[in-house]
Amino acid sequence: MLVAGGSRGLAGAPQLTARACMRAGAGYVTLCVARSLQDVIASAGWPELMTRGLPERDGEIAAAAAAEVLQAGERGGALALGPGLGRGPGAAFARELAARAPLAMVLDADGLNAHAGSLGGLASRAAPTVLTPHAGELGRLLELDSARIERERLRHAREAAELAQAVVVLKGDDTLIADPGGLTAVSPGGSPALATAGTGDVLTGVVAALLAQGLGAFEAACAGVWLHAEAGREAARRQGGADGVIASDVIDALAAVRGSREGATEAGR
Repeated sequence: MLVAGGSRGLAGAPQLTARACMRAGAGYVTLCVARSLQDVIASAGWPELMTRGLPERDGEIAAAAAAEVLQAGERGGALALGPGLGRGPGAAFARELAARAPLAMVLDADGLNAHAGSLGGLASRAAPTVLTPHAGELGRLLELDSARIERERLRHAREAAELAQAVVVLKGDDTLIADPGGLTAVSPGGSPALATAGTGDVLTGVVAALLAQGLGAFEAACAGVWLHAEAGREAARRQGGADGVIASDVIDALAAVRGSREGATEAGR
């Protein structure tokens, strides 16, 4: 399982994604980052997390580094691409890697911004693809104002899914999951603890981990959104309310939520 992202000043985002991957059951996770970030990540205190240093330019991963990530991905699994990547050289890296990676992929944050106005280019990917935009990111992908996205969220989520031939998770109070054929699921939200910085990076990691475990794109997206929301509620319970929850708390709650779900499933058999 690979996570590719991060840039100078944005080292936290890909770490949150990688940690969420591990807590969501991905197993072996390698975080691919600019070489200058490796020491920063090593000091964060997650010895289970492997890193791979990549060539960089101006504090972001260089486009030429895509070949190294492709080599690392030969073991299989899935790819989470984009958190904290940056919009300079990292954008070219994101486009190159997304186009060539044979792995199931979750594309988020600056990985999405790299495809602004060229969403259809993702349609040629053979492997399952999940996009996880908020309204602003989806607006950039479709070259529309975010206010227009908010007025017709379902329409635009389905439009993006058809254009990209990918599953689109449009994040919000009521998260929409749309597949290219028009099938749509709705998560009614009810987890205010997720309205804090970094929880989108956590969702990316959860969905990617489920893809790595063999779920289809739509199933992984739906299950990931549900698990993410439940972890947000569990984190709020542990912290005594939603206001003090941070993204790391949501990650810490993932294993308990997964365990309780699996236990309930076993009990019902």
